[in-house]
Amino acid sequence: MTGTQNRNEKRFPIRTALIFSLVGISFFLSILFLISPASSQKFSEPAAAEGSESPSEDQGPKIERFDFKLTSNNTFYQVMTAIKVPGPEILDIVKKAKPIFNLTRLKEDSVLKAFTIDGRLQKIEYKFSDYEFLLVERDPDGNMAAKKEELPHETREVVVSGTIENSLYEGALKAGADPQAVVALTDIFAWDIDFASDIHKGDTFRLLSEMLYVEGVPVKTGRLIGAEMENGGKRYAAIYYEGKGGKGYYDEKGRSLKKTLLKSPLRFRRITSTFSRGRYHPILKRYRPHHGIDYGAPTGTPIESAGSGVVKHAGWKGGYGNYIEVKHSNGYTTAYGHLSRIGKGIRSGAKVDQGQVIGYVGSTGLSSGPHLHYEVKVGGRLINPLSVKSLPGVPVPKKEMAQFVAARDSVQHKLSSSGTAYATNKP
Repeated sequence: MTGTQNRNEKRFPIRTALIFSLVGISFFLSILFLISPASSQKFSEPAAAEGSESPSEDQGPKIERFDFKLTSNNTFYQVMTAIKVPGPEILDIVKKAKPIFNLTRLKEDSVLKAFTIDGRLQKIEYKFSDYEFLLVERDPDGNMAAKKEELPHETREVVVSGTIENSLYEGALKAGADPQAVVALTDIFAWDIDFASDIHKGDTFRLLSEMLYVEGVPVKTGRLIGAEMENGGKRYAAIYYEGKGGKGYYDEKGRSLKKTLLKSPLRFRRITSTFSRGRYHPILKRYRPHHGIDYGAPTGTPIESAGSGVVKHAGWKGGYGNYIEVKHSNGYTTAYGHLSRIGKGIRSGAKVDQGQVIGYVGSTGLSSGPHLHYEVKVGGRLINPLSVKSLPGVPVPKKEMAQFVAARDSVQHKLSSSGTAYATNKP
């Protein structure tokens, strides 16, 4: 018994030491992970040129490059610490770079490049926009200096046109437009066209937008300057115009396209149930009035306020589930039911703007699947949302009509040249 006990007592310190060693290694690896970016690549310049004699002791300075792909947890201090930059120098770099870019606000998934010579930091490059980057370099006196550099870039005006086969979104992407341009197009005509119920096969579209080119490559769509749509045999036109009275989109006669209420509070979705005096309810199993429209859309799809106004109710309301009611001018009220959740800051008494996201599609209350139940009242009376004829916004002032006509004619001329890119000489 005593021999066994002695052997156990001898094993105990060994086990204890082993456990503490493993814990120490784990702790070290954890600290290393925390202070290092999620992923980085290290590049070393060769000490001697290819084809030269075998390396000698005098190989010249060792030049290294580090590419750090940043995560949401990385900070500039952590990245610099990973390549052994002294703390005071890190703080000095942040201070000097701040007028150009705040290095305490590094963007997730962006790349920061660092260059060292014999282990000492010499240069930092960080691209913070589509064509701008921060350059921090060590000067001949050994001090770090920061400046902004720009890649060659220009803004061009590009025309994209096409015919709709299934949906505007699909047709526009197929024609060469990017998602930003499609969203902008639906924003412009949101007061006149319901992109869930009004789109037909064979409808056409044509849009003129600004496109940012960097080093000759298109990288981002800018403002939509003009657009045309043939929808159900009816032609719609939009012209962007900036004047002393304001800026916005107007039709060919200078009338504002912005109206009291949007045609629909959702962008890309389908109507699953229309306004009816007697619809069969799938849950209650009986016929009853359906004084609104149901838009089928995935859970979490953003819901926009159809008009500017004040929130009358935001919360649970029986069979409606999560429910929002907004009071607008001219006696209009809109309501939104079955939401998965209500938007941040949306509560009774809160003011909302037209197009502001107020909630998200869900299936709360008496609902058989994710959708938005949308209602419109005028003077307290429920009406069919598809029949709403909103009041238009402020038109172009008469004293500015000559300038507007010139802008309109220029846009329409460019729209007639499908697939053309016009350099606008904008920096």
